[in-house]
Order: sequence, then structure tokens, then C-alpha cells
Amino acid sequence: MKIQLEIFKRKSRGWGIRSLTSIPSGSFICKYIRELLEDKEAEKRQNDEYLFDIGHNFSDCSLIGGLLTLKHVVQLNSNEVVEDERFTIDAAQFGNVGRFINHSCSPNLYAQNVLYDHKDKSKPHIMLFAAENIPLLKELTYHYNYFVDQVRDLNANIKMKSCYCGAAECTGRMY
Repeated sequence: MKIQLEIFKRKSRGWGIRSLTSIPSGSFICKYIRELLEDKEAEKRQNDEYLFDIGHNFSDCSLIGGLLTLKHVVQLNSNEVVEDERFTIDAAQFGNVGRFINHSCSPNLYAQNVLYDHKDKSKPHIMLFAAENIPLLKELTYHYNYFVDQVRDLNANIKMKSCYCGAAECTGRMY
């Protein structure tokens, strides 16, 4: 990390992150450090606040968090189906400053899957970059990529979480 960041307390959204300098568009902000879990294990976690699915849609440069799809099924031929194990990262116990970056429906950061020390696309490193020029002391945010009515608990009940980002485009719910 080369950008000086500050963790600060938000009234409505807990802790947040802001920069102590202006940030040019495209700048690397931080890596999302975490504990690597198989999706099956992540489903069992009571605290889903810091879960971030990885390896899904690897070519999509805007892929970002959310425990949404738990298994990817690969069709080899008309008779054979194989489950491709998926992974989630959990920054609740083991994390860095990235765990304090809040969701926004109009984010100024984006997450990127990056491979630099191995070629396993199911376990990329998650790097956060500036999506625009960010002024001094502006809160850093990214879209968690949740979808309303698509996140479910272990009993398949729809989970709901309110969004407090305050953006003009805010949907009022993260999921």
C-alpha cells in the first residue's frame, strides 16, 4: 500500500476508510486480506459481514463480494456433471484495512481478481482499485455485488439487509 488511509467511525455504518491524500483513478488501494474457506464452510459462519466470494466470473473485472452462488456446476457431456468447488474469503478474524471499506450503491472503488503467484483461478487475490479520482478525506467504498432477494440462509429463507450508503442511486437494501 502506498496511499495513506485512515479508519474512522461512521454514525450509521460503523467503521469506514478514507484517504489522507487525493487518489488518481486506477490507483491500487489495498489487497483484501482474509482467511480462505471452501464455500461449504463459509455457509456455516454465523457472521457473514466480511465474506467475499472469489473466483466467480474470473474475466469480469468488476466482480465483487457477496455470498451468493455456492457451487458452480460444469457440464462435461450430456451424461456427466461435476461440481467445481468454490471459495470465499472471510476477513472477520484475519483481515486488513480492506475489511473496513463500506458498501455503496455508487462506489468509488472496484475489486479485481489478480493472479500473481499461482495460476489457480478459483483462488485469486482480491485487489481494490480507485474507479475514479477520489478527493482527500472522501470515504472509500465498493459495491458488494449483492442482489435483493438472492441471498439466503441455511434454511433457504431470503435474507434482508438494509443499505445506508446514502447515494442518490441507493436501493435501500444490500440484499
